[in-house]
Amino acid sequence: MYSIRPANAGDCKLEKGFHLRNILFMQNLRNRLPPVNSLVAFEASARHLSFTRAAEELTISREAVSRHIRILEGHLGVKLFLRMHRAIELTNEGEAFRAVVQRSLEDIARSTEGLQGGTRRPKLVVSATIAISSFWLTPRLPRFRAEHREAEIRVVVSDAPMRSITERFDIALRYGDGSWPGFASTHLFDVTSSPVCSPDYARENGPIVTPRDLVGHTLLNLDGTAHAMEDWTWWLGGHGIAPEAELSLLGFDNYANVIQAALEGQGIALGFSGIVDPLFERGALMQPLGTSLSRGQGVYALTPSGTTLKPPAQKFFDWILGEAGVH
Repeated sequence: MYSIRPANAGDCKLEKGFHLRNILFMQNLRNRLPPVNSLVAFEASARHLSFTRAAEELTISREAVSRHIRILEGHLGVKLFLRMHRAIELTNEGEAFRAVVQRSLEDIARSTEGLQGGTRRPKLVVSATIAISSFWLTPRLPRFRAEHREAEIRVVVSDAPMRSITERFDIALRYGDGSWPGFASTHLFDVTSSPVCSPDYARENGPIVTPRDLVGHTLLNLDGTAHAMEDWTWWLGGHGIAPEAELSLLGFDNYANVIQAALEGQGIALGFSGIVDPLFERGALMQPLGTSLSRGQGVYALTPSGTTLKPPAQKFFDWILGEAGVH
């Protein structure tokens, strides 16, 4: 029988000293670092400025998020958030800590993706509304893919408010006023709304000279509370036609159906400039009136605040700006 022993007592002491230093280092690091779960909860809360939205994203309860934040504040010995009646705000210390935590977690996530990726093609995830995805983004994607065949793209389509989007994405394309808490926004183009229909519909249903001529036509409406401020009642009211005017409305809950019905000659829709322009260029749709209305909003490219885009996402972001004519 054989046994293996250290070459001498000195080697044994060195080995024990090495293990002791490692143990002390790990204990010291563990004592210095806050609980990882509390950092993740803080990052989400700081990005959304809402414990409720952070809880939805992390699929835990709001109480659990609040508990993680209290633990983190206790560990740090400072308040990170100001709690108000229906909102939270970052303190000065919280804002400074947010930048460090977001950057550090993003670095860890990118390193993890790099190790997991192996030889996989780089993937980027783009979130877009139904209108923007259907009529602006999708027709342009072949151009990007022809230039960047190495990129794997996933488009997540939803009209849900940004605060309700829980799936992780690199870039989001949204319509609004440019203000989305927790996100950096870059203006792409302004949007106006004007009546649009197929050439056949215009030819078969008589001349449309003024906005009042639209009353009595089938008006294709985008329904839902998210679009209530920019529907046919809003548009006609903006041109002096009273809301009580008897309208013939055909409503849909997404914009792709509205435009499809217009293409098929079922009525007149409100077309969003910059989004349905390619359909004008192909002659599939026309504007029977040269009249438009705007709420002063536009299309924006959003990225999570405090994060650095991965190379594939940065290429896509730069390409988006080029397609929108932003220099």
